[in-house]
Amino acid sequence: MKVDFNRLKTEISLPDFLLNLGWKFVAGSSNSCPKMSNGTHTIVIKRNAQNQYTYWDVHSDNVRGRTILDMMQEHLFETTGKQPTLREVGEILQNYINTNQIITPENSRYDVGNTSMSTDELTMYLKQLLPYKGNYLQKRGISEESIDSPVFKDVFLIREVKNKNTTYRNICVKMYNDKGVQAISQRNETFKGIIGGKFDCLATSNHDKSRPIDILYVGESIIDCISHYQLCHKDTSLNLVYVSTEGTLTEGQMQLLRIIISKNEVKSLRTIFDNDKQGYKYTLWLDNNLRGMQHDVEQMDNEVLKNSAYRVQNTEFPQKKDWNDDLKAATIEKAAD
Repeated sequence: MKVDFNRLKTEISLPDFLLNLGWKFVAGSSNSCPKMSNGTHTIVIKRNAQNQYTYWDVHSDNVRGRTILDMMQEHLFETTGKQPTLREVGEILQNYINTNQIITPENSRYDVGNTSMSTDELTMYLKQLLPYKGNYLQKRGISEESIDSPVFKDVFLIREVKNKNTTYRNICVKMYNDKGVQAISQRNETFKGIIGGKFDCLATSNHDKSRPIDILYVGESIIDCISHYQLCHKDTSLNLVYVSTEGTLTEGQMQLLRIIISKNEVKSLRTIFDNDKQGYKYTLWLDNNLRGMQHDVEQMDNEVLKNSAYRVQNTEFPQKKDWNDDLKAATIEKAAD
């Protein structure tokens, strides 16, 4: 049988294919960036520069940029106990195409986006960013003083998107890796998403580069980061840096944190993740990754997970679900007084 390997990687909708294998969508998934799990592995699907469906495991740096061939090879090994060759896998998938047993991209509801942007695409999107204006942040209890503080000045931006007769004003922050800006995180009242690939990128606040970093904070959302700043460090003289994963903490982001720590004098690293199951997991993953601990995170029940996370050194959790919830509650209480 003649096998067109490139066709296999581009013309079989990977999200639909995985649904047929029993995988399910999980929290944080979207049509442009499907996030799926089989109960053991959790992956994110994107297209590469060749328009091929690729995926990475959010918990492992070793599983990145793989295709349907790798997925099918692993699936067959797990179900039969025998390791098929890529040729054998290719013939099975080619037969699916030849007998119309697959969903093609044009017939799929999942419009999977690219994992990275070309230089021209990135330049185009960056030119669309405007200075922050409006009341999106203020409605979440964030003050003008915090937005204009040395730590967060010019961190928040606006990107106007026109759809038919409506103009949407997305709140944006740039995401960086060790090579510079690689992605843009954006949100509005009903939408959150990433332009480009966030695997090894973090959103970041400002800091004074002429002196050591007193505290490097790691959070899940840049809005939670500025909320924590307003609650805990307003008008501080400390040299603070806040970095945000903008969603799921990835192996690539943990590697970037190691690079940041190695290239800067950081007196203290602290985590400020959400007060929920995922926040506890991220806290323990970082403790394993950066401090050499050996928490068996995936085997812990919820109560053990929480108790273990709360015992991690230099960890702060909000009273409510996240730091913006804490800030909003404090703002309401202050207004009542």
